[in-house]
Amino acid sequence: MLGRSAVLLHKKPRNPQRSIFGADCRGMRKKRTKAWIVWLLGIVAALVFGGAPPAAASRKEALHWVDVGQGASLVAVGSDAVIVIDSGPAGASEAILRALGEHGITRVDLWIHTHFDADHIGGVVRAVAGLDGIEGTGDDLEIDILWDRGLESAPTTAVMADYLERFGDRRRAVDTGERWQVPGLGVEVVSIGGGADENARGLALRLEVGALSTLVLGDLPASEAVVAAQRAGTVDILWASHHGARNGFDPRLLDLADPDAVVISAGHKNSYCHPAPEVLAWLAGREVWITGAAGIAPSGPCKGLAASLSVGHQVLGGDLVLAVDP
Repeated sequence: MLGRSAVLLHKKPRNPQRSIFGADCRGMRKKRTKAWIVWLLGIVAALVFGGAPPAAASRKEALHWVDVGQGASLVAVGSDAVIVIDSGPAGASEAILRALGEHGITRVDLWIHTHFDADHIGGVVRAVAGLDGIEGTGDDLEIDILWDRGLESAPTTAVMADYLERFGDRRRAVDTGERWQVPGLGVEVVSIGGGADENARGLALRLEVGALSTLVLGDLPASEAVVAAQRAGTVDILWASHHGARNGFDPRLLDLADPDAVVISAGHKNSYCHPAPEVLAWLAGREVWITGAAGIAPSGPCKGLAASLSVGHQVLGGDLVLAVDP
């Protein structure tokens, strides 16, 4: 079923095994009780948040995956702070700005790029100019801090050059174990890939919004993703690596992270056959939200994809908003 998805998540106790907010890590972890209430809405997510964009002091905690086509971007909304992870391709800025606007956001406290592929870093330069595309006007977006993996063996692409020209004096490389947090919102770098290509050099993050935890894997290969999951501990949401590609997924992730739901960011008409049928098969019977797919019709260009979808798999036609019920 296609359409923007707005999902209300009943707030659950924090994961006692692992929390960047300092929860008790002793003892055996009890299995969380899954309590999703799902509405598939063909309307704007502003309805979820009650009409007009909320003021910062009254914002509802949420995770907002932006449909940027073939790429990735996530807005983590705290009650009084905001983290954005990745910025999609160059054409994604307007979609990201509209997503921020739905939550009344004009300032991002921390913007993290997991790695420097164009479909993860391309939208941020244009986004700071606001929807009118002109810096110095009233709709400009403020960004306080930018994190990335560091510039060792950074690609020499045009999008990378634009990023460095605009943010070179403000961005900062981070190390494993680095944390940023305010009450109700935080992120920790749980690993940095050590491979040869750009995907394998990326950051893995444990993100916490309210009582919900998410493992963010960027485009890490499966072996690096497993290492990240081992360090992160159990989470509520697994954001699948590399848009659901076969080389980014290992069934061990489901045992290590033990997620209640999996999110896959992929373009609706991507040429890579994302997500892979093997990954969907491993996720059979689990709650899965997919922001796009290469072709889900049985006669589509990616054979086996439609047949691999199972109960609990939802292919969306827009953004995915997970709002935490207080």
